[in-house]
Amino acid sequence: MHSTKSRKAIGIIGGMGPYAGLDLERKVFDSVMATSDQDYPDVMMISASRLIPDRSYYILHPDMENPCIGISYCVKKLAAMGATHIAIPCNTAHSPIILNQVKRFIEVNGIDVTLMNIVEETYKWVKENLPAKKLVLYATQGTYYSKVYNLFFDAQKNDQGLQEHFIVEPDDFDKQLIWNAIYSRDYGIKAFSNPIQNQAVENFRIVTEKMFAQGYDTFIMGCTEIPLAMGRLRMPITKIDPAKIMARALVKAVCPDRLKEF
Repeated sequence: MHSTKSRKAIGIIGGMGPYAGLDLERKVFDSVMATSDQDYPDVMMISASRLIPDRSYYILHPDMENPCIGISYCVKKLAAMGATHIAIPCNTAHSPIILNQVKRFIEVNGIDVTLMNIVEETYKWVKENLPAKKLVLYATQGTYYSKVYNLFFDAQKNDQGLQEHFIVEPDDFDKQLIWNAIYSRDYGIKAFSNPIQNQAVENFRIVTEKMFAQGYDTFIMGCTEIPLAMGRLRMPITKIDPAKIMARALVKAVCPDRLKEF
């Protein structure tokens, strides 16, 4: 029997959107070497969308309620349940205007957890695994506006003091196609997570073919809902999935001896 008193455990703040939380949890289990149920790490997820306003909307309208309030509530609940390493499967929620307040809440209240950062983990993975190149970022309006990915990548320098990886953004028209693929009430991923609508996939195909024709072949799926649709694209490109990277980072932090090699 394993002791549960000192055992590390994973906490997931879901609901941003709900299927993104499920997707991260599935990728956690996919990253574990296991021969029985008991080999898997403890995973706790709270999916409380009603408590967490849309992150992009808040970034563009900062006079509204900060999503950090609902996120912080979930952090406290997960810590009380025994979570030691907590992940937020929402790239936009990692914008400083939101995440810094969550970090402050943890510090002020003395909550003994490690808050993982999906953008930082993606940056570290790129640095360790990819040669110097330009990376196309697909994301929400809030992520683009807050420049949360640029904050990490623009600060990156090699031993010669040169930046190796650069973030490239699609033009405004293509950003709108990406936004619609996520948010459209007629076919967007938030409205139709299972099954994904063909139009959402088509939007990503249109933008990706355009960027590929310009010489770009590596794409960061910088919204945790994008892989649900973009995973259906069959193109000669590299798709970087921050949720998969985060899942592996969580397993490495909690039970490194059981991290599956790919």
